[in-house]
Amino acid sequence: MTRPTPSAIDPLIDELRARVVERRNSGFYPPGLEEELDAHFKRIVAHRRMTDMRSLRGTLAALEIRGMFSPDRIPLSTSIPGGQRIHQAVSKVVSRQTQGILEQVQDFGDTVREALETIADALEDPYGHVHADIVGQLDAVWERLAAFERGPVDDATAVADLRRRVEALEAAEQFRQFHPTFSADAFESAFRGSGENLKERYREVAQVFADRSPVLDIGCGRGEFMELLASIGVEARGVETDAALVADGRAAGLEIASGDGVVHLASLPDQSLGGIVLIQVVEHLSPQQVVDLVAVGRHKVRDGGAMLVETVNPQSLYTFAHSFYLDPTHANPVHPAYLKFLFEEAGWRDVRIEWRSPPPPDDVLETEDGATEVATANVRRLNQLLFAPQDYALVALR
Repeated sequence: MTRPTPSAIDPLIDELRARVVERRNSGFYPPGLEEELDAHFKRIVAHRRMTDMRSLRGTLAALEIRGMFSPDRIPLSTSIPGGQRIHQAVSKVVSRQTQGILEQVQDFGDTVREALETIADALEDPYGHVHADIVGQLDAVWERLAAFERGPVDDATAVADLRRRVEALEAAEQFRQFHPTFSADAFESAFRGSGENLKERYREVAQVFADRSPVLDIGCGRGEFMELLASIGVEARGVETDAALVADGRAAGLEIASGDGVVHLASLPDQSLGGIVLIQVVEHLSPQQVVDLVAVGRHKVRDGGAMLVETVNPQSLYTFAHSFYLDPTHANPVHPAYLKFLFEEAGWRDVRIEWRSPPPPDDVLETEDGATEVATANVRRLNQLLFAPQDYALVALR
C-alpha cells in the first residue's frame, strides 16, 4: 500500500482549515466552540498514561545507529580451518542477492524508524499533532453543534418524535385542566352566597389587617374581602386565575393581577407587604405549592405584618359531606396541625388557629333528657368527630 506523501496531505489540511475559517467568520459556529472542544480534548489526554520520552528518544537514537545495513557488517570469521576463504568465496558469488536483500531490509527499517519518530512526536506533543481525518471529524462535529445552536433540529425523524412528545404532553395537560360550562361567578353565587353575605361573614377577619397596608389577597375571586379591607382604610391588591373574575374586579375599580398567586407572590420585593390573605384557596394547591407559599410569604411580609389562611377543616366529617367535594377543583384538604407546623418551621411567630363556620345546630346530635353519663359522653365524642367546625383560619405574625 502506497503511503500518502506530505505534499498530498497538506492541501487537504489547508482546505479544511479554510472551511473552518470561512464558517467561523460567517457565524456558523457558536462562540467559544473551538476553545470548548480543545479544552475537552486536553482533559481527555490529561488522563492518559504518561510515556517516558527520554527513554523512548534514547531507543530511537540507538535504532538510528543500528539501522544502517551493509555487507561489510556481515561477519566472515570462523573456527573451521580454511572456513574464512570459503565464506569469502560464497560472499562474492551471492553478493548481488545479498545487496538486494539488504536494500529491502534497509528500506523497511527506514520506514519503521520514520513511523516510530512520528509516534514519539505525537506522544510528546498530543495537542499539536493533527491528522487530516481528525480535522474532518471535528469539522463534522462543529457542523452538527452549529445546527443545534442555530435552531430546531432539521432531522425529520427527530422532529416527528419531538412533535409526538409535545402533543402527548399537551393532551395530558388538557385532560388535567378543568373547563366548566358555568362561570366562577355563578358558582360563587350558588354555593357561597351573595357578595354582601360574604362581606358580613368576613368582616371580623378583616380586622386582622388593620394598619397593615398593603395586603395581597391571593385567589381574591370577586374581590369582596378587598372591598372590606378598603372600608377600614387598608390598601388591598388581589391576584386571581379566573379571567372573568379579574375583568369584573377591575371594572369595579379593584387592583387585581391575573395569574398564579404563588408565582405572583414570589415576584414581589421582599418585605413589601403588610399582610397576605388566602380565603378558601390552599385546598386547591398541591402540597409543594403550600410549602412554597408559607416560606415565600414570610420573606414578602415585613416585620409586624400578618398572614391569614382560611380553609376547610378536615377534622370535621360534616365538611366532606357538605362543602369539600361540592367544589370539583378542590385538590387536598390541609390539616390544621400540619399547616401550623409549616408556619412555625418557616419562622412565623404567634401562630394560632381560629375555628369557624360551625354546622347548623339542627344537624348536631342531641342528648335526651335523663340520658346516662356514658351516653352523653358518647354523643359529645360523635359531635366532635362528625360536626366539628367546617372551616378554620390560621393567623400568623411576621
